[in-house]
Amino acid sequence: MGSMKSSIHKYFSEDTYYSKMDFSFKGKGLARLMSRNMQNGTIISFQDSTIIKINHKKNRFTKKLLSEFLKEKDPTSPPSGEENNESEEGEDSKPIVSDTIEIVNGFESYKVTDVSDEDSSVLLWFTSELQKSDIVTSMQSKIDKFEKNWMNLDIDGDLSELGINGNAVVVKAIFSGKDGEFEYNLKRYSAIDSIPEIFHTPENYKQVKKL
Repeated sequence: MGSMKSSIHKYFSEDTYYSKMDFSFKGKGLARLMSRNMQNGTIISFQDSTIIKINHKKNRFTKKLLSEFLKEKDPTSPPSGEENNESEEGEDSKPIVSDTIEIVNGFESYKVTDVSDEDSSVLLWFTSELQKSDIVTSMQSKIDKFEKNWMNLDIDGDLSELGINGNAVVVKAIFSGKDGEFEYNLKRYSAIDSIPEIFHTPENYKQVKKL
């Protein structure tokens, strides 16, 4: 259908989460009508229980209470039971963890190979020593219900399900299937003292009820 590319910047503090995403899709054939470019941002504050959604292309943003956002949000996850069936079906597939350290995206990493079936496979590289901070771990569990979608995946997930350190950081992932291939690369993971400028909402942005 075409090619998709996105980059996501995230910042976690003890009570606030910031993200900024640049997304582009270039369709081929009839899918060219679906081509688009987006620049969106999100600020989730558990201190004042609000969520801000930002459209950087239109210079607009919305601000709502977390409770209001959840009421308006369409359900995106399958009913309970469906996920369990899928996990049970995949129990026979055992991932292979390499015992050799590789340098991937500048991180010392181990490789995990998971061949799910004939039509799909997953390759992961996770850090050998670097672990997710306590702030990231605690905040990620809180924001999942507000910021869980196909364009903003928590690639790390629960790595303990693969029999490896659950707090390790995934630095690269390749998902291959009959519909195409998706590749994820982590460029930077570090502690910083202040919120980067890219997460600030410009004063000239207009607040609206709906984006």
